[in-house]
Amino acid sequence: MKVLITGIGGFVGQYLNDYIFKNYPAAEIHGTVFSNAHIDRQIFDNHNFIGHECDINSKEKVKELISLVKPDVIFHLAAQSYVGSSWENPENTLHTNIIGQSNLFEAVRQLRDANFDPVILVACSSEEYGPAQEIGLPPFSEESELRPKSPYAISKIAQDFMGFQYFQAYSLKIIRIRAFNHTGPGRDPVFGVSNFAKKIADMEKGVIAPEIEIRDLTALRDFTDVRDVVRGYWLATEKCQPGQVYNICSGRGITFEQILNKLLELSRVKNISLIKDPAGKRPTDGGQIIGDNSRFKNITGWQPEIDFLEKTIPDMLDFWRGN
Repeated sequence: MKVLITGIGGFVGQYLNDYIFKNYPAAEIHGTVFSNAHIDRQIFDNHNFIGHECDINSKEKVKELISLVKPDVIFHLAAQSYVGSSWENPENTLHTNIIGQSNLFEAVRQLRDANFDPVILVACSSEEYGPAQEIGLPPFSEESELRPKSPYAISKIAQDFMGFQYFQAYSLKIIRIRAFNHTGPGRDPVFGVSNFAKKIADMEKGVIAPEIEIRDLTALRDFTDVRDVVRGYWLATEKCQPGQVYNICSGRGITFEQILNKLLELSRVKNISLIKDPAGKRPTDGGQIIGDNSRFKNITGWQPEIDFLEKTIPDMLDFWRGN
């Protein structure tokens, strides 16, 4: 079996590659990277894959890659994935996420034949639902209304609906996954939870003062360990129906206050001050984003195995202590 992971050098791509390598050693793994992509060998020491320099914004390069590899399964992860950056540079987010995916779908559509008809997993996002401003509302199901609150969310809805359109119009075997918040060791510190963990590790080393800038700690989010999510991605390509959309999530909400309190409990530095972020709140702060995973769970049998507060958070702190 040939597997292609676009964006294999990214956070989730590295974990997915590691999962496939360890559990399906017969698979031939290909991955797209930029020429300057950094694969962190310190964390992921089993990254045996065939790398291809390919910018998904280049229609010609993408078609050349698909023609060369002819994969059986494609995990489309290459994207601009940070919500904050989408406010600063919406054009880049929209172009990369929408046009990049269009280039991939068109390459598969044009090259598909009796011997090449891959399953394609599209990594969509819970950001499509937008945060419910009231706490205590029912979890979002796949049928819930989509209320995007950022350029990033708009781009993911476009990817989501494009996947459905190419399934309907061309019968491409596209599976859409709306993954809720997921993180783990090695996550870029531009993301909130990893940022908290890195700052505490830096405080322990005496590199920075014992203070953390905070925004809205009451926000309730559905967090899952990235190692559980990539296992779900693989199961989706084996058991889910093309054309359908599925939530991957824990089904439980955790506040940022709970996460920060856990990190403070684990910290070797006491009396850490919490100060208001001078940048203020973002439009996507607050409220709750919790998912209903019953559709995905019933079809695949998947459920989270890693306790987020008791395993993921300590692992993230230990990663930054060692790096």
